[in-house]
Amino acid sequence: MNATESIHRFLLLPSHVTLILLLEFLNSFRSFGLRFVLYNYITNEYGISDTQAGAILGIKSLVDIGFGLSGSILVDMVGVRRVSLAALSVALVGRMLLIFGRSTSILYAALFLFSPCGDALLSVGLYRVALKKLTTPLTRPLAFGLSYAVSNMAGACVAVVVDRMRKTVEDVHVDVGSGYFMDVVGGVYTPVRQFIAVTWVVLFLTFIIAYCFLEDFSVIDPEDLDEEYRNQGESIKGIVDDDTSEKYIDVQCDVADDNNCHLRVTTPPEGMPVEPMVDRSILQKWFPSSYQPLHQEGEEKHNLNNSDRTRVASRRLPHYKMFRTKYIKSVEADTSPCKGIMHILKQFIFIMQMRDTWKVLVFSFASVPVVLQWTASEIVLPPFLERRFGESIPIYTIQSIHMIGCLIFPPFAQAFTSALEDFRVVMPGLWIMAISPVFVAMLPTVGGACIWQLFMTVGQVLWSPRQDSWTAGLAPTGMEGLFFAVGSSRALL
Repeated sequence: MNATESIHRFLLLPSHVTLILLLEFLNSFRSFGLRFVLYNYITNEYGISDTQAGAILGIKSLVDIGFGLSGSILVDMVGVRRVSLAALSVALVGRMLLIFGRSTSILYAALFLFSPCGDALLSVGLYRVALKKLTTPLTRPLAFGLSYAVSNMAGACVAVVVDRMRKTVEDVHVDVGSGYFMDVVGGVYTPVRQFIAVTWVVLFLTFIIAYCFLEDFSVIDPEDLDEEYRNQGESIKGIVDDDTSEKYIDVQCDVADDNNCHLRVTTPPEGMPVEPMVDRSILQKWFPSSYQPLHQEGEEKHNLNNSDRTRVASRRLPHYKMFRTKYIKSVEADTSPCKGIMHILKQFIFIMQMRDTWKVLVFSFASVPVVLQWTASEIVLPPFLERRFGESIPIYTIQSIHMIGCLIFPPFAQAFTSALEDFRVVMPGLWIMAISPVFVAMLPTVGGACIWQLFMTVGQVLWSPRQDSWTAGLAPTGMEGLFFAVGSSRALL
């Protein structure tokens, strides 16, 4: 499959994909916004030392991981919509405390209670689960490449806005008299506090959009199934259950060989035609030279018998079906807490017995030394540049080199490499990113920092989006949240 066909198939996916990408942008703006300024916020607003601030951030990260892993399980039980709305509601309260809070007790409540219960649940792949359900294996690399680009576009916007506000926005003094109201909202609002208020507005906008438009849908193309359905035998029987499955897989097993399962994919009764992001007629106008040959080859393949279809190299353009995703709570409303816990334990045991889980875990932990560059870029680079070269240096603009590169290049990289096996793309990208810190170590200047950001970007756009797509493809249907949570265990380091 070439890049053009990959784009065609992606544009025929349901328009709900664009909503997920929009939510991903807003969610990333929220996440990057706080991460970029949190260290300076703690040290400058509260007079906390660097050592103590590091301890606070370490504790916060640990608590976030625990709540994030637990929250991921809820996604499999109640769906993306409900978890998203609940987490956004709590996160709004937490950001409000950061805007108006003046005491360390309020700071600790925001960082150790409201942030884990809100922000952490939004940061563990919540919308990746939705995107996985709305894509098929052939469209997933480009979809996750775009998701990666959208996320980094938000980061680049945050970097530019923060730098702009640091230089142009003045402190705001609020004096509303004496009394309790003054104690709550009165005081000095520095540019950092004002920027956190901007992230609160973004959170509120995200909540409104999610409440009005976000739904739990899944998409299927019978000719483009996930690897688990093609290769797994006994495992398929384990995850397809009349009470909890999404009921679009009909498994028929050979009685003589219990491990030999033959799959027949059927569209469920509630399946609905997909309203594509781009209508086929418009797609034909945009790509007149390539759409027609693909369409003709598809028709030829459609008219061939099963034995002859393998000779046709190109797949026909799909006619996707979309249906509402069934979750445990919506299918089995009277599930007791005890049964729910037992179900989670069974799912966890099942996932830990999967070979694919250990593939993801081994790769995840093996790539930790490379991934640590993200932390160094976000936390170490800004104070290094500010303290070594002064406040006049455009710190966050330098940092945005990485973000802008990860905004522009991932969709192109994934579209042109979609026909390649995953790790033929991942490994070169890992090596390029791994050697990138050498430049800033040998040349500890502003130029060296820029070169580091550039090489880190080239490597990252190759391997990181493809790793996300590869992981999503391995996630068993109905247990994506738990699988993503287990696969994110490297965050413990």
